[in-house]
Amino acid sequence: MDVQLERRKLLAKERQQKILEWVAAEEAIDFASMAKFLDVSVMTVRRDVQNLVDQGYMTLTRGGASAQLSRALDILVNPRASDSSVAKARIGEFAARNMTAGDVIFVGTGSTTAQFIQFLSPDQNLTVITPSLPHASFLATKGVRVISTGGLVATEDLAQSGSIAAWSISRYNANMAVIGAHGISQKTGLSEVNPEIAELNRLLTEHSDKTWVLADLSKAGETSPFHALNLEEVHTIVTTHDGVDLFEFEVAGMCEVISAPLSPFTFQGEPLIHSF
Repeated sequence: MDVQLERRKLLAKERQQKILEWVAAEEAIDFASMAKFLDVSVMTVRRDVQNLVDQGYMTLTRGGASAQLSRALDILVNPRASDSSVAKARIGEFAARNMTAGDVIFVGTGSTTAQFIQFLSPDQNLTVITPSLPHASFLATKGVRVISTGGLVATEDLAQSGSIAAWSISRYNANMAVIGAHGISQKTGLSEVNPEIAELNRLLTEHSDKTWVLADLSKAGETSPFHALNLEEVHTIVTTHDGVDLFEFEVAGMCEVISAPLSPFTFQGEPLIHSF
């Protein structure tokens, strides 16, 4: 990473986020280079890294020469990550089981797509393209073929955005885009609290044959400041049983609504709905 930081001394939390970004991109630890990058002592870097290891955010291997993110799903403090976790896991598994082997899929950022990627398997022979550094790191450790878009890291969940990400996304034609949403409303469509995430979701959809939105019932009827997509641009919303009626009211027939199974992590013989 040949990047120069501003001269202002970073706070401990800011340094640790930079370290996590470094590990997500490089999967390696070079204490001397990192100390120069952060403009602190090697001892300070070692303390920060140990703090991240103690909190479970990363693990060191081979005597500290390499590293992996171990809490890629909730790096730092993402207030959305712990909400409705069982529902999100149920939705994520159902969607993952319905991916078609061999496909190229875009995966957006967020806590529900974070659940989705946990259930992807190398055996599905998928190619996953994602602007999320944590998602890319997690998938790589599982042996799933993954492409990170690159770009400016400017959001709390370490999404890569800006012109580099846009250019990278435009190079691919995906069979499916799997994204989340902060709000889904008949009046305003899909919306986000972050303009970078809204733009990323729009770009992923533009270069995909179909779009699946993973959303628990808390997103139904909600409107956030930044517009991402119109409902007509969505093929399917995957939610839970108790969210189906709410979403069907909100989408008013403009896209399909699918209920994930009632029992988390098991399908109990219920037939899967194939994507294509």
